[in-house]
Amino acid sequence: MTWAFGYLACFIVGLVLGAVTGLIRDLRSLAQRHVVVPHSDLHLPFLGLVGRRLAAGLILTGVVGLILAAQRGIDHRATLIPACAAGVLGVLVASLLLRRPGGLAPSSSRATVVKDIHPGGYGQVRIERAGMAVLLAAQSVEPLFIPAGTDVEVVDCTRSVITVRLPSRS
Repeated sequence: MTWAFGYLACFIVGLVLGAVTGLIRDLRSLAQRHVVVPHSDLHLPFLGLVGRRLAAGLILTGVVGLILAAQRGIDHRATLIPACAAGVLGVLVASLLLRRPGGLAPSSSRATVVKDIHPGGYGQVRIERAGMAVLLAAQSVEPLFIPAGTDVEVVDCTRSVITVRLPSRS
């Protein structure tokens, strides 16, 4: 096995781990105007906390190692140190930048329904948060149909599916 193959394997494992943990989806969503918050129960704590950071480190280690190993005349020790340093830097940057959305308490208690909420079913609402539109799964407290475009009050946002109701008419 050559060093280049080891770096390629590191890169592929990082990509697979990034796909499984949602890292790639989160990087794609940085370019979008709105953020869709994933259901928090879909990922194991290991994958959510450690896997995403580890994936970024493995991808960077593989890329830097492949680039340096492709250059002729460079010793394997000279490629290993920068590749590992890039991986550690990737883990540190991912720890700072790629945090899961937490504490989704909206700045206001109002939201707009984006997808209809059926009685006993689920829909989707949009909450303005820090200048961005955050899309969340929602369920109505009351057994009423709430059509898309309706403004609603947020009752509880401590779970992954927030509960809403029609505004009180007083």
